[in-house]
Amino acid sequence: MRIGVLTGGGDAPGLNPAVAGIVERASVYGYEVMGLKRGWEALCVEDIDSYTVPLGPEVIREYSRLGGSKLLCSRTNPVSEKNDRTDLVLSNIKKLKLDALVAIGGDDTLGAGAALAKMGVAVIGIPKTIDRDLAGTEYSLGYDTALNVICDCAERIAHTAESHQTIFFLEVMGRHAGWLALRGGEAAFADIILIPEYAFTLEKLSSVIKEQLERKGYSGFEQTYKIIVVAEGAHIEGEEEVRKDAHLDEFGHYSLGGVGSYLKGLLEHEFHHTRYTALAYLQRGAPPSQKDRQMGRRFGNNAVEMIKNGEFGYMVALQRSRLTKVPLEKVKESPNLVDVGKYYDTDRLNVKIEWTDEDAPR
Repeated sequence: MRIGVLTGGGDAPGLNPAVAGIVERASVYGYEVMGLKRGWEALCVEDIDSYTVPLGPEVIREYSRLGGSKLLCSRTNPVSEKNDRTDLVLSNIKKLKLDALVAIGGDDTLGAGAALAKMGVAVIGIPKTIDRDLAGTEYSLGYDTALNVICDCAERIAHTAESHQTIFFLEVMGRHAGWLALRGGEAAFADIILIPEYAFTLEKLSSVIKEQLERKGYSGFEQTYKIIVVAEGAHIEGEEEVRKDAHLDEFGHYSLGGVGSYLKGLLEHEFHHTRYTALAYLQRGAPPSQKDRQMGRRFGNNAVEMIKNGEFGYMVALQRSRLTKVPLEKVKESPNLVDVGKYYDTDRLNVKIEWTDEDAPR
């Protein structure tokens, strides 16, 4: 058995542990593992030999401790309508004599895997995205590490904000889903959290800031600094995303960013001490947390078990804290977004206390 493995889309902590988990379990069964560099791009080139690397236990020994992807990443779409390269992909799979393929990525990478699975390719998917917005799984690699980075950075900024009595807009990732901003902001006790799923008005935001600033602190003085965590996809009611790069990637996505700076510019005439910081790639550029190391390894192990059992066309998933599998087509269904009304009183915007085990954040 020869297994090919690739990491597509953006990098994230947990990719290397997943590759290590694949090699670890494959070596038990005597399977051969071949790494494919730069995601789907590896199977879309003529000179494929320069894009491959053999993976054995001695090669992946240090993988679990490293962030990013040792196999490198790209946003190449092999099934794009404008540039369909499926014939070349199928030819390269045959040339490399791959019996199975493990694709580690988000909805775009795994969506391409689902399309290839329909053509008869033996594909298994592993979920990866720090946004944690993939359908069919309650966890995706990179999410926990990114949360820890956001929480740590918010706490660091709070020291400066308090010292200089400043309102800080801390921008984090989250195109459509606000899980990072929401859970990271909650963990850091942010004063205000803005997410894509809950549009707001500038008047409401301004009034909430003023109301909070007027509250007395433990020393008897007004609280004169605020930490506002804002997802890059958050927007004012009736407005689209603030900034879009002219360039689209092969999956049709714009690069977002700048909403925190935009809000700062709109409010700085009311609140003179305002600052803006975007965490951007810092969120995913870190050694994987304990959870991402564990989940990466288990996802990788389970992917090989599915290959052994001939269960192709599925994604390894976590549901109710148990490893399971779901059809790859499911990742293109409605994304896993924050249900604001489920967790919050939307009139008062207070956290609901009466969570069940099913509702609790994981």
